[in-house]
Amino acid sequence: MKRIINCVAFALLWVTVLPVFAQNQGPQKEVKLFFEKVYLHTDRQLYAPGDDIWFKAYLLNAQTNQPLNTSKNLYVELITPANKIAAREIIALTEGLGKGDFKLPDSLAAGSYRLRAYTNWMRNFGDNFVFEKPITIISKNGPAQTTTQATGTARIQFLPEGGSLVEGLGSIIAVKAEMQNGQGVGLRGAILSSQGDTIAHFSTDSLGMGLFTLLPFAGQTYQVKILNGMQVLPPVFPKPLSSGLTLKVLRKDTATYAVITCNEKAIPVYTAQTLTLKARSFGRLTYQQSFQLKGNTAVIAIPSGQLPAGIASLTLYDGEQKPNCERLMYIDNKQNANLIIKTDKPDYTRREKVVLDINITDNQGHSVPTHFSLTAVDATTVPADESNIMAYLMLQSELRGTIKHAARYFDTTNVQRQKQLDLLLLTHGWRDFIWKRLADTTLRIAYIPEQGISLSGSVKLPKQGTPITGANVTLIAPKAVNGRLFSAQTNAQGKYFFDNMQLYGSQSLRLNAKDIKGKSIGLISLDSLNANYPDIKNTSPDLNSPAVTATKAEALLKQATLTKQRSLSDTLIRLKEVEVKNKPKQVLRDRTITDFGYKDEVLTVTKDDYRYNTLRDYIQFASKQARVDASSNRLYFMADGQKVPPRIVLNNREAMFSENDPDDVIDLISNSYYDLPVTAIEKVIIKKAIGGPSLLVANTEGSAATAAALRPAGASASSLNLGVVFIIYITLKPEALRSPEPGAMQAAVNGYYEARTFYSPAYNPSVPDSRQDLRATLHWEPNGNTNASGHSAITFFNTDNKTTVRVIVQGITSTGIPVAAVKTYTVK
Repeated sequence: MKRIINCVAFALLWVTVLPVFAQNQGPQKEVKLFFEKVYLHTDRQLYAPGDDIWFKAYLLNAQTNQPLNTSKNLYVELITPANKIAAREIIALTEGLGKGDFKLPDSLAAGSYRLRAYTNWMRNFGDNFVFEKPITIISKNGPAQTTTQATGTARIQFLPEGGSLVEGLGSIIAVKAEMQNGQGVGLRGAILSSQGDTIAHFSTDSLGMGLFTLLPFAGQTYQVKILNGMQVLPPVFPKPLSSGLTLKVLRKDTATYAVITCNEKAIPVYTAQTLTLKARSFGRLTYQQSFQLKGNTAVIAIPSGQLPAGIASLTLYDGEQKPNCERLMYIDNKQNANLIIKTDKPDYTRREKVVLDINITDNQGHSVPTHFSLTAVDATTVPADESNIMAYLMLQSELRGTIKHAARYFDTTNVQRQKQLDLLLLTHGWRDFIWKRLADTTLRIAYIPEQGISLSGSVKLPKQGTPITGANVTLIAPKAVNGRLFSAQTNAQGKYFFDNMQLYGSQSLRLNAKDIKGKSIGLISLDSLNANYPDIKNTSPDLNSPAVTATKAEALLKQATLTKQRSLSDTLIRLKEVEVKNKPKQVLRDRTITDFGYKDEVLTVTKDDYRYNTLRDYIQFASKQARVDASSNRLYFMADGQKVPPRIVLNNREAMFSENDPDDVIDLISNSYYDLPVTAIEKVIIKKAIGGPSLLVANTEGSAATAAALRPAGASASSLNLGVVFIIYITLKPEALRSPEPGAMQAAVNGYYEARTFYSPAYNPSVPDSRQDLRATLHWEPNGNTNASGHSAITFFNTDNKTTVRVIVQGITSTGIPVAAVKTYTVK
């Protein structure tokens, strides 16, 4: 584990040095603190049971948005409306990028679900960097979700610009009105003086935001009156300070100014002090200016062009460096990346081929290396996603609360964008508390950046349950990419740990525990990979889900049904092409064997055979074919003048090795079977057969990494050895099955999820196809990259729908600039 920490230390991005306390393993080496942020781009936000959720993952530096290579494991979960985990995957990240998918069961209930994504390292900071996205599932058994008028009791907050009202100084006051579930609500009201006079009116939009100006006078108190009949909790209006400072932000053309003012009562206090204005972005100090008031006012020109894009906090400090006011503002990216989506035609016909050109350049027209993902959906049934990678990284991940229609704040065609964005910052509290904790040297780092799959477990005495210290534990993983044999030793608590394993898909593992003399000891247990996950926080089920009309819901359900039937039809067609004949063949783990009439040798264990201590001894002396090598103690058979090591099958479960495995792996696995006591054996059958080529290497459905790892150096599928294979079939006595095998266990685990490939048909006019094609997602491309000229070509085919197709591209440049764009076209 120390090796993991050392290998990521060069990429750590914060100057704070803290001790690491890795889970279950005590203090580790000190590391510099850094922060990760993750974003998932999904093909859509609305699904029906039986649909597929496709997603692309981006792991980024939380302070620069540049892709990170610190963590290699990303946990992605589908959470139900009842806050339970419905599905969970471990996604392998390469240079901060990964992909995956979820197959939704046909029986899935309708409701508002969530996708949650996080790394192990993020867990050190609670849920502050955990990504969540709402997903809506509709079904014929559940009502379509529609937009309804909010009912119940609302809560109103009054938020003065800069933080405080000061007597004698006019201020902008933002209003935030929301229901108990956090949903914004529109209302109208008035501010009354202590004499009952109306001195200001206010209103909030449908998102619950609004603002007004107020000049508070000395000795006055203020009350709130709601004018449109909305039921609200008793609102608390902020009490003006008798003496103090205010902070305002003014924008004029491209310039930004901070206006600092004190009231007359405070002039003697603050004019004698040197005040300081500081700007911070993502926890970093990016600007600082010291000044003095002239009279009661100072105007500071803020060099916004030098500040990084995103949310910046302006904090005003007095002469004792105590914060008095704070204001958020948004800095647009002056080094923008331009994403343009072009179609090869203005409109198309049904089932026609579509050619897209994705072009990403900087402001000077130069190409920008970019990773992107693309989805094309039927816009008539799939509502537009309310967010994108730009809105999340630059806005949502830095503010508290739910932000509805987040993408609108980055839509350059929205003429109200700047005003709406400023109002949002005035009404949503900033989450800088996570950055302030950096100065707290007691921050405990308990979770490390993972570099592979980690497995743990324990070894204990069978009856007492006492932990065994110093047991040598060996793990055999035949399909691991970075080796197949791993070793560890139990600690004082009887725990063992294996780190950095490259396990993909479903894996069958074998574990053995031995003492210093090589004797099997104890009972081994393996911790579940799915048992340790963060707490699931309760959220409002309908807060940020897309509105769905009954008509759209019905259309989407029909599309899902027809798409599923079409996929089934494809499968049936392929099956018809397979010719199945009744041949005496059997399938081992990695190859097919054929019985050519060789007679089986059947050995039935009797009480007289108990004189043999182990299965190896019994086979050696009871079998007429088996031999044991004197130097290596390996059991083998002879065929064509060659020594052939046998394969082993115990109670219809095959041992996890093949002839292509290294000798130490074969020996370790075989010995765990040969060391079984004869008293536990009922029968042994030795079969001689002819073996075919390796299925693990030739199987085109397996992963390329697995096939490459299993194939011997210089070997090809056609050159793999064919010849005689011996198999030892072992049957244990029924009572032996009721007691665990001492010092050994077999386990099945799921490693990294192996993402499926999105299927999109390629239509040929000369080949008729009468089946309906009504796919809601026409195309999904998770691995988009621009070439040297900044372009990328994507092709796919339209469906049978006369509709509008929405193409969404999202991605991140090599310099950390998020990009997003939408293009629509018509299918006639």
